[in-house]
Amino acid sequence: MLFQEQVARKPNLYPWTQEFIDKIWAGFWTPNEFDFKADYAQFKTEMVDDERQIVVRTLSAIGQIEIAVKRFWAQLGENLPHPSMSDLGFAMANTEVIHNQAYEKLLDTLRLGDVFEENLKEPVVKGRVDYLRKYLKGVYGDDRRKQYIYAITLFTLFVENASLFSQFYIVLWFNRFRNVLKDTAQQVQYTRNEEMLHAQIGIKLINTMREEYPELFDAELEARILEETRVAFNAEAKIIDWIVGNFDQPKLNAHILKTYIQGRLDDSLKSIGFAPVFGAEIDQEALAQTLWMEEETLGNNMTDFFFKKPVEYSKNHKVYKEEELF
Repeated sequence: MLFQEQVARKPNLYPWTQEFIDKIWAGFWTPNEFDFKADYAQFKTEMVDDERQIVVRTLSAIGQIEIAVKRFWAQLGENLPHPSMSDLGFAMANTEVIHNQAYEKLLDTLRLGDVFEENLKEPVVKGRVDYLRKYLKGVYGDDRRKQYIYAITLFTLFVENASLFSQFYIVLWFNRFRNVLKDTAQQVQYTRNEEMLHAQIGIKLINTMREEYPELFDAELEARILEETRVAFNAEAKIIDWIVGNFDQPKLNAHILKTYIQGRLDDSLKSIGFAPVFGAEIDQEALAQTLWMEEETLGNNMTDFFFKKPVEYSKNHKVYKEEELF
């Protein structure tokens, strides 16, 4: 049982944890793969002011979450006291260290450090931190087990599987349809893949707890989670409006992004046995505009090997220069 302490390493009561650890190791990368110099030049010379503002706010929103919010997984073994859970938690926490340093490097290289600090003062951005940190709020008193189920559900649904994906969408849209920000987009692809893997781990843990402790997954918990989902969406919708404003291009505008997040939230809820919140409210025509992102997210990426490194299996850890190759 997950909440019961296991002192000895053997037997491994949850062998599937090693499968996830192996996936984390297989996708290992570091910020040293990128120098962002071409991105900086394109940012300055090939993008207009409203596009630059969107990119700056997008990267600020990503950096805010990666740098300020995500310390959850390092404590996995403290809450679920099994050696396999400790190993899994630390493996996941290591990727968060990489994310933190990667986005710090990106912001510094694009010379956006001061802008980033100013953007963090925006009320809509501060409000987002408040809702994303709700998983820290104790709402179940001394019921430690139910409190942790509540916390990991909020963290998995909102932080790992939804909050950053509208920003990922924006960066990848600029790369795919405007052919700019190569390094930034590749870093986002790495990050996106790992956020999805972390969400899958969270979903597996939640469903395992549902199997072992079904009495804790009562109607009150579900109602609370569904209510928090609407609060989360409203906060994300404000962030999207702040980032995108009236920008309107094929496959990218505020309405499309909000619809995309609604779909991700509903899919997340269904994956852990809860009812979807938005359902018929979702604009299916707008959702269809996001199919390209789903193809990139769930399928193999189409990679120009002379231009980008494939994120599915790349192990390299240095920047390549033309004079070194030819």
